[in-house]
Amino acid sequence: MTLNQKESFCSLTGLPDAATFAEQTEQLLSFCTRTHAKAVMLIISFDSKVNEINSQQNDLALKAIAERLLSKARDADIYAHLDGMNFANLTVKTSEDHVSILVEKLKNELAEPIQLMDGSSIKLNTKVGIAEFPEQGTSYKELFEVASSHRHD
Repeated sequence: MTLNQKESFCSLTGLPDAATFAEQTEQLLSFCTRTHAKAVMLIISFDSKVNEINSQQNDLALKAIAERLLSKARDADIYAHLDGMNFANLTVKTSEDHVSILVEKLKNELAEPIQLMDGSSIKLNTKVGIAEFPEQGTSYKELFEVASSHRHD
């Protein structure tokens, strides 16, 4: 990040916002291009059940999701809160089965019910879109479009 760029974070989740994630993605993709590394972008979204809970509980759910995402993160992973119930991950691929292992870990972690303030819990259905660099795109925009349009339950 250069001095004239400003990182922005979601005050609720503590994760980078969409603009910061786009900048970080371009930086990592430049690194991958120079080193011939492969990367993967995940778009992680949740079903509309969240609309059934009040805003205070929605905030609690967002915080819980961010904590769960970060609990499985490696130092090199970049996570972001894009908007609403949409999150993203960018990571350098370390093996051929890296993506399937990562998605499985995330889905297992995110499948656990989230405790709400009234003592109830909510279980969210997770959808994950995947785009691989450089096979499915060589820029943030290309990868984002592929990952957004190919989400799987």
